[in-house]
Amino acid sequence: MRSTLLVASLFTCLVSASPINFGAPNDFPGSKHLVSKTNKTPFAVSCGTPVQPAATTPLPPPTAGLKPFMIAIGRGTQNYTCADSTAASTPVAIGALASLFNATCFAGANPTIFNEIPPAALKVPLPSIPQSLTPVGHHYFSNATTPTFDLGSYGFLHSKKIASVPAPSATDVAWLKLEHETEGQIGNIAEIYRLNTAGGTPPATCSGMAAAFTVQYAAEYWFYS
Repeated sequence: MRSTLLVASLFTCLVSASPINFGAPNDFPGSKHLVSKTNKTPFAVSCGTPVQPAATTPLPPPTAGLKPFMIAIGRGTQNYTCADSTAASTPVAIGALASLFNATCFAGANPTIFNEIPPAALKVPLPSIPQSLTPVGHHYFSNATTPTFDLGSYGFLHSKKIASVPAPSATDVAWLKLEHETEGQIGNIAEIYRLNTAGGTPPATCSGMAAAFTVQYAAEYWFYS
């Protein structure tokens, strides 16, 4: 319990620290490297070498030539509907809504601790996340099947799922690999991984459930360009 509280506190400190930026907004289209505030060095130099958490069943690796652009903690809800409130119906996923908190340098320098943050972040209720903590972007669905990522000045893209594997725990939503859709894209993010998920899985049936409901979750989002 104590360690969970410590990591949850770390999540709060992490997302308020904003350890890096991405250069001036007008540099973004075509930007090739994540840079630190202080020395403007490439990501691999300034933030260590990030390694994805290992999946029980591996996802396809990033396409050759792609490099990590950003690693974020996503905190929000998975959204579902039910045709009725009986055990004869099962919940249908209709998307997600999450804030994305920049954690790139921390992930590169402290991978073991970083991988403890999603389950700890899930214990920080959404209304309790201080309003002073500014996310780097947001994740939502532009329709029932299109995951969208709005990173403000740093990029915007719709995506599609190209691979999915079960999370190690049945209570956590699947780990995914997503690929960008070129239509409407700003910036050069090409692939996204949702990893190390915590929560988000609906009940097995709609028994006693509302017509629409949400399940809180947290996850790591790895962006490659």
